[in-house]
Amino acid sequence: MRISKRLYKITQKVSQDETVADIGTDHGYAPMLLIRDGISPHVIMSDISEGSLAKAVETFRICGLDADKDCFRIGDGLNTVEPGEVDTVIIAGLGGFTIIDILSSDLEKSRSFQKLVLQPRKHSGHLRYYLYTKGWDIIDEDLAPEGKFVCEIITAVPSEKTFREALYPEDDIRWKYPPELIKADPELAKKRISWKIGSIDEQIENLKNSSSDTEILIGKLQKDKAYLQSIIK
Repeated sequence: MRISKRLYKITQKVSQDETVADIGTDHGYAPMLLIRDGISPHVIMSDISEGSLAKAVETFRICGLDADKDCFRIGDGLNTVEPGEVDTVIIAGLGGFTIIDILSSDLEKSRSFQKLVLQPRKHSGHLRYYLYTKGWDIIDEDLAPEGKFVCEIITAVPSEKTFREALYPEDDIRWKYPPELIKADPELAKKRISWKIGSIDEQIENLKNSSSDTEILIGKLQKDKAYLQSIIK
């Protein structure tokens, strides 16, 4: 059984003796690590269908770990968990908009948990915007490699406010690439941001060769590039 650095990093965001719900658990590798390593005394594994959840059941069988039947739950999003039933909720490997849909389906329940550990496959900027405006404080940013990808892991806790005005528009590049990413892992962050800068350069060149008026768009891309260059200096 091969466990990725991404999954190890996710489990490191769970503090000793915290109870956990892993939403969209798939093979249940993160819960397995939490139980095997004695980090969490109780983990709920939730997935959308019996077939999906069967993979987590098999993981626990192979590893010789005991888990009550109630630890394995079939359902959509947070529907399988009661308000405040666990300390920490993990939602990993889903798109940012899917994670937003899960959290927004019942905001009161979402805020009843002490901590969220979120690993969006894409649209992380939109997820950060959502968390900020809906009253979560991002307390940690992490990066972890998985194959050719660099995965983002966002740890957030409910703030005292349930709504905040956005610091800048939702599509602003600062939501996607916050300066905290550099502190998380300078080498991985620079690799990821350098790739983005290269992509912006390519976009600018393509726009320069366009027959339409692209001055405003090129100006925005140049501004984005300057920002990214400033945080990797």
